[in-house]
Amino acid sequence: MTTVKAVVTDLLETTLFRQSWQAFPSLTEALEGVDAAGAAWKPGPQRHSIRQIVRHLILWKRGLLDALDGHPPERTDLEQSDWGEPAGDEAAWRADVEVLMSLSRDLLERARAMPEEDLGREVVWYRGWTQTQPVAVRLLRRAAHDSYHIGQIRHLRALQGR
Repeated sequence: MTTVKAVVTDLLETTLFRQSWQAFPSLTEALEGVDAAGAAWKPGPQRHSIRQIVRHLILWKRGLLDALDGHPPERTDLEQSDWGEPAGDEAAWRADVEVLMSLSRDLLERARAMPEEDLGREVVWYRGWTQTQPVAVRLLRRAAHDSYHIGQIRHLRALQGR
């Protein structure tokens, strides 16, 4: 019988790393070969770049990890600092990718190390909120969120002819 932990860790892993049987793209695949210029490109002024998407994923994943550690972030702070226009060269872009990959691996490893019963633990995810959500639900929704943005990254790459 499949456990909740097996489902959660499988989705986190396949969202991050491509498996040989997998038809959908992973985050690792979506970002492979993207340089700073490609990451900064936007199809229009009101659209997001790959770099903005990567920084968005970093922001909200970091907030999730902080909440797991008992330090939920202020949601309005996250919202206000989201979707800015990042600056920087190739090294800054590479650093952003490494931070995202590190946070993603950390989340996967935490889920793998978590006892099954901890996945049912109710957590307040944002400071000042009273609403809770089980850890497993939050992790599954994070993987779904990442998958959505992986599709955007792939689309932006296709628009660039890459």
